[in-house]
Amino acid sequence: MGPTKSNGVSGMARLRSLGSSSDESYDGDSEIQWAGLKDFFLAPLTDDIDTTVVPEIVWEDGKPTLKSRGRILSFQAENKDKLYRPEALPDLLVFTHEAIKTNENIGATWTSADDDQWGGPCSGTQLAAVAEIGARPVDASPRSDLVYGDVRLERSLRMLVSHSMRSHVFGFLLHGQKLEIMLRTPSGHFCSPVIYCTEASGHLSTFLARLLSLSDRDVGIIASLCEDAFPTSFAIPSSALPPRPAPFRRGDPRLDAIQILEPLYWSNSMFGRRSSAYRVSATSAGSTAHTEYAMTVSYVEEARCDEHDRIRLAIANASPEDRQGLTNIVDVYRESDFVLVPRFLPDTLDASALGLKPRAMEVVFHEHCFEPICVADSTEALATVILGAAQGMDTACVHRRRGRGLRSLHRLRILHRDVSAANVMVASDGRGVLIDYDTAVFMDGPEGDAERRKPVGTFPFRARDLLENDAENAPFFHQSWMTWSHSYTSPCSGAFYKTLWLATPQGRRELFEPYEEHWKGLPELVAIVAKYTGLGMQRRLWTDRVDEVAELDPCWARGDFSHDQLITDLTQFRRGHSSED
Repeated sequence: MGPTKSNGVSGMARLRSLGSSSDESYDGDSEIQWAGLKDFFLAPLTDDIDTTVVPEIVWEDGKPTLKSRGRILSFQAENKDKLYRPEALPDLLVFTHEAIKTNENIGATWTSADDDQWGGPCSGTQLAAVAEIGARPVDASPRSDLVYGDVRLERSLRMLVSHSMRSHVFGFLLHGQKLEIMLRTPSGHFCSPVIYCTEASGHLSTFLARLLSLSDRDVGIIASLCEDAFPTSFAIPSSALPPRPAPFRRGDPRLDAIQILEPLYWSNSMFGRRSSAYRVSATSAGSTAHTEYAMTVSYVEEARCDEHDRIRLAIANASPEDRQGLTNIVDVYRESDFVLVPRFLPDTLDASALGLKPRAMEVVFHEHCFEPICVADSTEALATVILGAAQGMDTACVHRRRGRGLRSLHRLRILHRDVSAANVMVASDGRGVLIDYDTAVFMDGPEGDAERRKPVGTFPFRARDLLENDAENAPFFHQSWMTWSHSYTSPCSGAFYKTLWLATPQGRRELFEPYEEHWKGLPELVAIVAKYTGLGMQRRLWTDRVDEVAELDPCWARGDFSHDQLITDLTQFRRGHSSED
């Protein structure tokens, strides 16, 4: 159902080029030391835990060296005297039960791999956990800086979550006799107190036995491998889907036989909503007919779920003409428990005291599968995407005064609040489509004006009624073009955008000069966007501060920032570049 791949751009290339969305650029606050991890993993072992799977531990001068056995592949001895390499594999790998069942010789595959060979036959989907051991020098000099295990483990965990579909991830550090257990969840980062391991205490063996006793789902794996040859292809049984929330229990059969055909977007962060997107095929229970969908997996807060469900239903119940440029959600599945950490761990965390937000996994199926914005291969194509998602008119329905994208949302009285590159997809006709309504609110909702004006997503870009000292003007909700510069810049805070090079013609020329041979007219397109984002204000230096109210208010009064004028400028630009090859 989705558009065919074009221009020879591979799925993984598109995946890498999109990168992380802005709300996932930071992993939240610092780690929280939690004794619950130590209490769980060092609890006395029960009879059902197999201790024979624990690898051999060689103790020398009171320090342990782990050997490979079964599901554990250790590079500790080999890596002991190596220099630090950012792309190196972790010192110790714990394979999933599924990976070992699929390929008993999987350890040999990883042993023969290059140090930087994440992906291909060596995929994070095959790993239950990872560990880093000791410090590593940067170079061979006697006074070389050291890269400690915590830095390397953070990178390894990021690689793990960016190569697999999981709800949380475990890792551990071993530095001499000191053991630290790490847990990353969408709600926070947790570490155990330091555990001192000796041969006599048996703490290290107990920890490993408990870790190896956990199921693949316990360690966070959501989707299982189909076959070792294609580690990016997953099957999700219907039983693995959470229940439907009440508004979506309409008597329709649950989706079944879900096959992930292609990952469209993976985050490299476990923190926050941590959304990922996939092209999938599925059947309805009792049917053998396969239908393609786009599937998103995210981790949501309970407080926003009710309004999000109502927004989705409002879009689904609208006519096809009224939801042009939007994605129609056909099914939703969401866990009923909103948690900080997996349920099998001790219930000793106080979310409010720690300032943490419990979250639940939500799986959403969209009617159509679209391409990410990075498939646009020319300036004309990029302008077409913007026209579609930034409320551009569809020629086929001009006489009915219908629109696309945010214009459709505004007609439904919905405010998106996060028009970012990751949330703009490309339909089969090349026009932009807005997805991801997790930060959206109803303009007339009961939550009030304060909630609607929160600086979430890309909403730090403020429309006319949000400017300081402009309260006397009639309310005019957030304008779509106030966020479009987000598609052209690297993630950073909203306030900083006002001083980026995009704000000046000279800055735009310098920024885009290396790319103009292919991206003809790109500075002009960005100038149009900059104008309607308030970045086109005149200044002597690009670092000058500007009184936005004094500069922008006359422009609003003259209609310089009108929506129709934006569409006119973008349409004229596209026509002027329609002959590009």
